[in-house]
Amino acid sequence: MNTRSLRSSGLGLAALIAIGGLVNLLSSSTAIAQSRSLPQTTHHLLNASAPPGVVASAQVAGRRKGVGTFTAVSITGPKGLKVGLARDGQFLPPIDAPVTTGMLVGAVYRFHVTNIPDRQGEELFPTLEIIDRTYPQPGREHRFPIPIVLTDEDLELALNGALITRVIYLEDSDVADPVATKPDVQMTLDVSPNENALRSADVLGKPLAILRIGSRVPSDPNGDLMEFLYGCPPWVPLPVAPNRESLIREGRLPEIVPVERATPIYSENPTENYPRVPQAR
Repeated sequence: MNTRSLRSSGLGLAALIAIGGLVNLLSSSTAIAQSRSLPQTTHHLLNASAPPGVVASAQVAGRRKGVGTFTAVSITGPKGLKVGLARDGQFLPPIDAPVTTGMLVGAVYRFHVTNIPDRQGEELFPTLEIIDRTYPQPGREHRFPIPIVLTDEDLELALNGALITRVIYLEDSDVADPVATKPDVQMTLDVSPNENALRSADVLGKPLAILRIGSRVPSDPNGDLMEFLYGCPPWVPLPVAPNRESLIREGRLPEIVPVERATPIYSENPTENYPRVPQAR
């Protein structure tokens, strides 16, 4: 699965389209528009700069395929970063990234980011809007999650007052360049704040999620956080396909003892003259 991202940054609204995995980026918005038959004058009603939940609500209202199901998502970032998900209206204790779980398509999740490199004691509360899903083989979801990469640059910009918006999309193999990247590296394409990052991602592939990293924090961390958490939608642990050893331990697969080789009938090395075919006279 290849994903990618587009991004524009600045102090204020920063529109970003981000995609991670094996991805390739075009050099300009003109090249992006020309790479597909979609005319540049096409009007998109949805925009990545809309408040969290607007795009997801449109997916739900349109009964888009996949809405209401869970898709695998992995949140990662710089070494040492900690991520805390929310449950029952409260944030759970942060754990080391990457954090991989199943999230609901059509929902908005708020998570807690701490232990930010070179900014100890500071914290962020990004939102992640899931607008579509991937379709890995059952039991293999944990191997093909939607990659959400929090970069040092994005974290620094957000802590300085910027709003970073990333649109993560599954790239179209017909227009993508075969560029290999590391799993924890997400290639990005910056776009200007007045461009519709969601439209650009839609031209390049299949938008999956919208990540927004800003400086907003809860007014009362110990109070009612349901509104701040956008209703605190559920997330689920990902099932892992069992291996042979675990199936044997659970008694679901018989343990087969390897058959040992039989002892050779003749264990001694033959002498030079044995056996010998009689010579014809």
